[in-house]
Amino acid sequence: MSKVRKIDFYYILSILSVILLLAVWWLASAANDSLADPGQTVERFFRLIENPIMGKPVSVHILASMRRILVAFFAASVVGIGLGVCFGIFPTFRRMFWPVFSILRPVPPLAWIPIVILWFGVIGDMSKYIIIFIGIIMAIVINTYASISETDPLFLKAAKTLGANRWQTLIHVTLPNSIPAIFAGMKTGLSTGWMSVVAAEMIAAKEGIGFLINMSMKTTPDTALDFVGIVLVALCSSLVSFILSLIERKLCPWLRLDVK
Repeated sequence: MSKVRKIDFYYILSILSVILLLAVWWLASAANDSLADPGQTVERFFRLIENPIMGKPVSVHILASMRRILVAFFAASVVGIGLGVCFGIFPTFRRMFWPVFSILRPVPPLAWIPIVILWFGVIGDMSKYIIIFIGIIMAIVINTYASISETDPLFLKAAKTLGANRWQTLIHVTLPNSIPAIFAGMKTGLSTGWMSVVAAEMIAAKEGIGFLINMSMKTTPDTALDFVGIVLVALCSSLVSFILSLIERKLCPWLRLDVK
C-alpha cells in the first residue's frame, strides 16, 4: 500500500470513529427520552445564539474559557518545565522538594477549589487561574523530570568529550532530546486543565463554558445545553492540542509524528 493510500485510509478510519461516536450518542438518546440527541444539540446551539443566556453571546463564553485555560497553561508550562529541569539536573534540589511534590501530586485539583475561593474570592479570575494551574502543572513536571533524567548517557558523554559545560549540554543536548516528552506532558496537563476550568466555572463564574453547563442543571434539566458545553470543550481542547502538535512538529523535525 502506497504512502498516499495509507494516509487516506487513516483519515477514513478517523472519520468512521467520529461517525461511530455520533451513532452511539444517537442510540443512547433514543433509549432515554430525557437525553438530547445530536440534532437537538445542534438546534439548541443555534437557539443559544439567538437567545443568549444572561445576554452574553456564545463567543463571550468560549473566549472566557479559552483565556483562562491559555493563561494558566502558559504559566504552568513555564513553571512546570523549570521545576522538571531542576529536579532532573540538581540532586540537592530534588532531595529537598521532590517529597513535597510527591505529597501534593495525588491531590485532585478540584479538592483545592474551596481553599482557593476562600483565599482569593470568587470575584475575578485569579482563583480560576490557580485551580487550572494546579491541574496542568503536575503532568508537565513529571514528564519533564522523567525525560531529563533519562537522557541517553552516550549523548551526555559525547557533549562532555566535545567540551560542553553543564548549561551547554542542557541547552543543546538534554532539552532538545526531551521536547517530545515535555509536549506529551503539556497535552496531558491541558486535558486536566479543561476539567479544572469547567469545574471552576460551574462553581464560581458568570461566563464561560462551565457556566453554560451549570445553567443546564437549573430548574428543568437541559441536556441539550449540557451537550453544547461538552462539544465546545472538546472542540476548543482539540484546537489547542492541534496547535501544540504543529509547534512540536516544528521543534522536532527529526520525528515522524504521523499516526501509523
